[in-house]
Amino acid sequence: MSRQWCIRDLFVDHKTGKLRETAVWSNIGKAAMTWAFCLTVYRGASTEWLWVTFGGIVVAHESVSRILNQKQQTLDKEPKP
Repeated sequence: MSRQWCIRDLFVDHKTGKLRETAVWSNIGKAAMTWAFCLTVYRGASTEWLWVTFGGIVVAHESVSRILNQKQQTLDKEPKP
């Protein structure tokens, strides 16, 4: 049986149940940036550079985060001397 997704997964490590401070601030930053982006688009003040910048930041952050997470998991699996 697979585990269902929960809103807590955005902030809490599912293995330890402890709060992940990096996840908290990452999600707060993304939410604030998304809110500001939506407000700017709603007011009609957006430009193509705003779209490129917003998309680039979100995609780059997510990509780098996943790459670093994979490297950390690889290091954690290596046998300890």
